[in-house]
Amino acid sequence: MKARNILLILVLCALAIWGGKTLFMPTKMSTILLSNATAAPLIGRTDQLAVFVSITNTGPHDQLLSAHAPDAATTTFSESHGVLALPENSGASLAADGVFLKLSGVSGALKDGRTFPISLTFANAGTVTTRARLSAPKEEGTASSFGLFGIGDICQVGEGEPAPKIALLTEQTDVGWAVTVNSDDFEFTPDLVDGPHVPGTGHGHIYINGLKLGRLYSPTTTIGNLPPGQHEIRVTLSTNDHRAYVANDLPVTATAILNSQ
Repeated sequence: MKARNILLILVLCALAIWGGKTLFMPTKMSTILLSNATAAPLIGRTDQLAVFVSITNTGPHDQLLSAHAPDAATTTFSESHGVLALPENSGASLAADGVFLKLSGVSGALKDGRTFPISLTFANAGTVTTRARLSAPKEEGTASSFGLFGIGDICQVGEGEPAPKIALLTEQTDVGWAVTVNSDDFEFTPDLVDGPHVPGTGHGHIYINGLKLGRLYSPTTTIGNLPPGQHEIRVTLSTNDHRAYVANDLPVTATAILNSQ
């Protein structure tokens, strides 16, 4: 009888230890971090919000599949240009000058300080949730009417001013892709960013299938490994005060197709 009691105690102890390990085992950390989420009412569209959010990927390449906001009747991406790919170990953003989120039929009053839960679902990282804080109303610019991404503003090159032109060179590397921007009549001027417009100067914006990867303050950059498939890389030029260059009614932009295995 004593032997059976001892055996039973040992079994119960083992189960308790295993259960404790299961209970206190740390959960797997997500490789995706969402930050700086804001929700801006679009002027002239009373029931519609634009949501912008920074995305940091600290893991392997991923893909943004869908979005959901429970306070809205519908949640959609502002435009579609293919797979919303996230390069390995990189940053991206749903931005006003790229693909962003549109919330329609938002319930409740749009009061200062209100926040909205936003969930983004990724192919590998799963669903990640943040809260977007209501910001000042945003006016839609004319960028999209010139074939540019998003709702930003443009800067028409004036008569007698330098009319920039760019072309892209891409090369696959062991860790992703190297991108070089060859430009004419344009100078990258990081020291002038946020300052007044100076013709022929500014910075670039780089996108993958419409998803903004960031700004370019020099003619060279790198992109991490991408999900398998074909992806369009696009670079546009912007003024120091963040308007997209347009010359002869055409945006100053260049594209390249990357074939990822």
